[in-house]
Amino acid sequence: MKRMASLLLAVLLAMSLTACQDEKRVEGLVVEVRTDASGDVTAFVMENERNQTGILIAEKTTVWPMGISSGSPAEYWAQFQKELRVDALASAWCYSRREKLETAEGKTVRAYWATSVEILGGLEREALTLRDGTPVDLREGDGQRSRTYRLSDGTELLRVEEPFGPENVYVMGLESVDDLSETAKEKVRQYYEEQGPLYDELEALERAYAACRELGEEFQAGHIYQDTSPAASGERVMYFTTELTLPEDYSMREHRTVSIHAAFDRETGEKIDSRDLFAVPEEEVRRRLPELVEWELPSDVVADMTSALDLEWIGFGRDGLYIVFPAGSLPSEELDYHVSVDCKNIPEGFIQPWAVPEVWAESS
Repeated sequence: MKRMASLLLAVLLAMSLTACQDEKRVEGLVVEVRTDASGDVTAFVMENERNQTGILIAEKTTVWPMGISSGSPAEYWAQFQKELRVDALASAWCYSRREKLETAEGKTVRAYWATSVEILGGLEREALTLRDGTPVDLREGDGQRSRTYRLSDGTELLRVEEPFGPENVYVMGLESVDDLSETAKEKVRQYYEEQGPLYDELEALERAYAACRELGEEFQAGHIYQDTSPAASGERVMYFTTELTLPEDYSMREHRTVSIHAAFDRETGEKIDSRDLFAVPEEEVRRRLPELVEWELPSDVVADMTSALDLEWIGFGRDGLYIVFPAGSLPSEELDYHVSVDCKNIPEGFIQPWAVPEVWAESS
């Protein structure tokens, strides 16, 4: 009897796993919506990379609109029907069994019964105009905080992520904004809110379009994103690093990342000047840091570093100090030049005791 029960359980489990595996996800722009006599949605057609797929709505299909975070099933359904329109961006989980649907143009497309449908965003056609008069469409909602600019023929030019962090950003083994005093939390939040995007979005779009015209079929869309995360913390200070990634080469989808560092008093939230983090004069920091780098540097690079170093370029991290000399700041180097100093190589008395990251003690 026990053996039979175990066998039955195994069969049921296998059937359940198969059912889960049989579901498939379809995402794309809505190009057609079907309704019944009462105006309720019964099906719609999505297009993705010029392929069209029909999505069939059943009574048990779960819907997730964008404009509501809580409510009754009836409220969700009503909002979903408002948002499901031509040019909406939607995602659907469907049973894998293939059906057929005839579009308004008389074309027969493959179709699937949906278990759930989510509205992700939408496409605004001719949302803006470039300097030469070219209209550009704007697709929002590819992610929770992203938007994509594209030409009317569907060619993607640029994808932009909204700046994110430092709130709700956590790094394993490090403290976060949550560990600051309430006063400091608010100050840090205001600082990064006022900082905003560290890029000119419209200028970046113009450059992407110029590259598209120049490269033709070799063009690959650019991507901009800006994230701020905790980098380290000490007795009186918390360090954050903002990483800004910008398109560099549109033919190879290469990007350049710029790091911007900031330190804050963990009680007051006031931003701390980089010079105040060191226990020695600025001239000594600039002279000695190249000597502390983990590998031997060419003499001409050391000389260039000593004269060019800006203390704002120094980042405090989990394992030590990180410095990026921007392209053009060192006469001997054409590109960004990255160096690091292991925390074990930093002499006592070089950094203020209250500014030394606590995580460094674990590396000693």
